[in-house]
Amino acid sequence: MADGPEVRRSGELSFLTWNLALLERPSTASPAWSQSHTEAAVREVVLDRKPDLVLFQELPGLVPFVETHAMVPANPRSHSGNLATLVRHDLMATEPATQSVGGFAIATTFEQWDLTVANVHLAPGRGGADERLVQLSQVIESIGTSRLVVVGDTNTRLDEADDLVSLGLTTERPPQPTWDSRRNRFRDDSPEFTAYFTRWFAGGDVAIDDVTVWHEPVDFQGERLQLSDHYALSATIRIG
Repeated sequence: MADGPEVRRSGELSFLTWNLALLERPSTASPAWSQSHTEAAVREVVLDRKPDLVLFQELPGLVPFVETHAMVPANPRSHSGNLATLVRHDLMATEPATQSVGGFAIATTFEQWDLTVANVHLAPGRGGADERLVQLSQVIESIGTSRLVVVGDTNTRLDEADDLVSLGLTTERPPQPTWDSRRNRFRDDSPEFTAYFTRWFAGGDVAIDDVTVWHEPVDFQGERLQLSDHYALSATIRIG
């Protein structure tokens, strides 16, 4: 029998995660703004920030093209839109394993690090806490690695943290809200509140560093606007 892949004891991966609100038109955009403008602006953001992994939620069946990355072979539909995970080409050459979990997650496994990164779009609403806990349990049960990072639009509320710790996961609140409809008027009729829907949870000997919430509007072709009602979040996974 051939030997399996060598497990590296240390390393790092950067990621950017973003709920893209179905690539809908921002309320502050000019009449000429179209979905293709949003897609092109998202591409520029990814190229500028150069993450190893890109984790999108709430896509309208269209995945923004980024020439430095390839999409893993999974594109499930969650309760709202599709998910997609993009991986830098040289990392894709290692043939990471991919599986969909329940339609709400894409689990991508990097065997060389004994690591799974799960891109999630969990159940919405304050009343969805029990369902979110079940969904996270299903992600944990589905993986075969000792290291796990769950990233994406988790829809979790701050008072759910203790339940998540009971699953063996660690987390920290992002440095700023990842939803702030007081400042971000992507939808001008949205109720005004702040939340930490987009965030990370980790299991095993990994650390999450350099966490950044990208709350400033994007400048693109003479316009300055928010591309989604959710802010993008980026960080670095440090392994071992």
